[in-house]
Amino acid sequence: MEEIKPCCEAAAARAVKMLTLSDGLQVGIMNLDTILRDVAELKLTDPNALKMELLKRVKARNYVASGAEYDYSVALFREYRRQFEKS
Repeated sequence: MEEIKPCCEAAAARAVKMLTLSDGLQVGIMNLDTILRDVAELKLTDPNALKMELLKRVKARNYVASGAEYDYSVALFREYRRQFEKS
């Protein structure tokens, strides 16, 4: 997994993408685009495996409260499908 390493505060801010959880709360996720792209390259087909992999990678660089893990995994999977699954 190739990580984007920002050179300055402005570059760091650009690496953060907003993700909307099921309750409408928006959270900033560092390197979300890179995480989604890297997981897509794994070509996982099982939805639960995808959710677990997405959450694992997000948690490696972002704080996710243990009580919010399910909401994050659902929102991450929704964003993954939006970007990578064909209609």
